[in-house]
Amino acid sequence: MIVSCPACESRFEVDQEQLGFKGRIVRCGKCGNCWHQMPDNDPRAAVAEEPGPPPRRRPPPPPPKKKGRGVAVGWLLLLLLIAGIAAGGWYERERIVAQFPQLADAYALLGIPVTRPGPVLDLKVLTPSSDVVEGDTVITVRGTVTNISDRKQEVPQLRAQLTGKSGDVLSEWVFDTPQVELDAGGSVDFETQTRNPPAGAQNVSVFFVEGSR
Repeated sequence: MIVSCPACESRFEVDQEQLGFKGRIVRCGKCGNCWHQMPDNDPRAAVAEEPGPPPRRRPPPPPPKKKGRGVAVGWLLLLLLIAGIAAGGWYERERIVAQFPQLADAYALLGIPVTRPGPVLDLKVLTPSSDVVEGDTVITVRGTVTNISDRKQEVPQLRAQLTGKSGDVLSEWVFDTPQVELDAGGSVDFETQTRNPPAGAQNVSVFFVEGSR
């Protein structure tokens, strides 16, 4: 008997006696499709010969992602970032230490030569004056703060001290200048007063208060 493959429609001959009364599973020698084939003398053969749905083929699995390349690129970018920071810290070390003097010791520990920054503000104090106002003795201190660096600087608070003959501090007070920042080469005048100084006060000193800003 001639049978036809439901999948590829290839035709080939099969011994009907081998199918028996109930039929049996046959396999196409061309495409490998399998189906239940009934004998010609069985009315159920027409139903069995109806082509079934084509076999579903599974899509091939996606290729594995190459993780090694992504990791290598990430490490390369990290190394470039570290190299850039190190280069900036080397070539801009003078400016960095000028802005943050405390980092000079860190550079020294790393063996990197760096020039410690000099003073960036100049303080000049005029001779104090003493007057009597409404029966009170008023001492007036005037002076000027000048930015002698090449960039803008913050002006810290100032501390005034009255000292005796032996240098002991008899009175002191802290005050602000009219400007808290000075451009390069800029200056600001200041004035401060104290009333009724303690007995024995002979000298007036004015200096910057470290870390007051």
